[in-house]
Amino acid sequence: MASKPFRHWTQWVFAAAAILFFFGSLILVNPSNLYVSPDETANAFFGTRFSETGSFSTDVNELSLILGDRIHPRSTVSHEGMLKPGSFLGLPFLYGLIAMVLGSWVFWVLTPLMAIVAAEAWRRIMQHLMSPELATLSAGIFLLHPALWYYSARGLMHNVLFVSVLVIGVWMLVDRPVRQKKKVHWLNDPLGGFLLMLALMVRTSELWWVIGLALIGGLVFFPRLSFRRVGNVFLGVLVGAVLMLGANTLVYGGPFVTGYTVGLENVSIDLTAGDSVDGVAIFPFGIHPRSAWLHFNAYGVQLFWWLSVLTVLGVFTFLADKKRRLWRWVFTMSFVLIGAWLVLMYGSWEIHDNPDPSQITMANSYVRYWLPMYLMSSVFVASAIGWMIQRGRTPIAKGLFVGGFCLFLLGLSINTTFVHGDDALLQARQSLLTSSEIQASVLSLVEADAVVIVDRADKLFFPHRNVWYPLRDEATYDAMPILVEHGPLYYYGITFPDVDLTYLNESRLKRMGLQIERLETYHLESLYRIYPE
Repeated sequence: MASKPFRHWTQWVFAAAAILFFFGSLILVNPSNLYVSPDETANAFFGTRFSETGSFSTDVNELSLILGDRIHPRSTVSHEGMLKPGSFLGLPFLYGLIAMVLGSWVFWVLTPLMAIVAAEAWRRIMQHLMSPELATLSAGIFLLHPALWYYSARGLMHNVLFVSVLVIGVWMLVDRPVRQKKKVHWLNDPLGGFLLMLALMVRTSELWWVIGLALIGGLVFFPRLSFRRVGNVFLGVLVGAVLMLGANTLVYGGPFVTGYTVGLENVSIDLTAGDSVDGVAIFPFGIHPRSAWLHFNAYGVQLFWWLSVLTVLGVFTFLADKKRRLWRWVFTMSFVLIGAWLVLMYGSWEIHDNPDPSQITMANSYVRYWLPMYLMSSVFVASAIGWMIQRGRTPIAKGLFVGGFCLFLLGLSINTTFVHGDDALLQARQSLLTSSEIQASVLSLVEADAVVIVDRADKLFFPHRNVWYPLRDEATYDAMPILVEHGPLYYYGITFPDVDLTYLNESRLKRMGLQIERLETYHLESLYRIYPE
């Protein structure tokens, strides 16, 4: 039985965590609607387009048709001259529906709000395994976990929404919160099944371990399940599956085709930043235990070392509690199995989102891929804190420990999320403000019908201008004469040394009857015009 000071503190901790989490997640809001990654930029574009037109596809770009569907930014695909989402449809579909009513400004707040709802759902679920106070503490720890906080601020990535919808769906099935005259309503089960499928529509690549989780849940709860409940859940799953497969068919031409596979026979896929790591194959890159361990150690253990220590301690304190011991073992084994799957699946692949591959930062994709693992570990962290609190001799000592220790954890979380590393949110905010100035300047110099060749700057200029990437590709050089023939052509990227510019003008481009000149320099990058000789 938890002490009154502990019970009092946990309620305040969760409320304060939710408020701090929400407002902290808005740090990247900017009037230019610029985003950190091409994934976010694409989701914002297609979510807005769906809210305005009811369609994800753009009008046909005739020039892109001529050039084999090569005119498009990263995280999108061009298919038969039309731009389509280059990933899964769940996020732009769901957020686009809401934006039909509230407007696209809502994109900035939807993911933080969904995460808060998911944290409350997690609290309710965990009350079946641990005391209400520890369940509340677990939810607060999850909200302020650096990984969740960071990717809630970058809320148009799929991962936080996937985890949030999945947790809310499980809550519907386990806690059955929908009531009618204090009686459990039958709608809980179909809603739960539907939300599980909606989560998979957001990230279909998580299909296999979600199926495994459902099988474990089915086996554990089998004695309590009736045919009616199973049928109701299946009904919700069926409706969600029809929605997902129907949307894929309408957008990509087939129920099992996604943005990662559409037109694959005609498109060269670059696997630099995990663009295809989201495919639906069981282990798309094989199993490489050594690589998986090294990546897990770097991004799962060392990056959040204080939570790792508490998790290890918490596993023992959690299992040592004799209350609901079987359920605690089932949860712990599920954590181990799901964690092992995610680590082997994603950790086996070399992913470098940062241009400097030696940097271990929050922005690397391993962190967001392992969000389900961090969520489940919050239970063990809370259990460890609860065990340490019980070592206090007086209620005052216990209360002071809760407050002091939570402030300690909060400080580490804020430092990791907002301050530490080149990709921390404060640095990301400053980068977006600088990019906003660059965007305004470049758009004032580049005609509306121009094509801009970029390396990583497509997120600055799309959808305001047609973009082609990258420069250092033979197909790009082969297309330059055709691009120049049809309209203005520019390149924006790292500033060329004078010797490289001379080489281009006297050899490489000269052979094609083209020249290049620098128009403007922005820090380490420049805007160039490519024109007929």
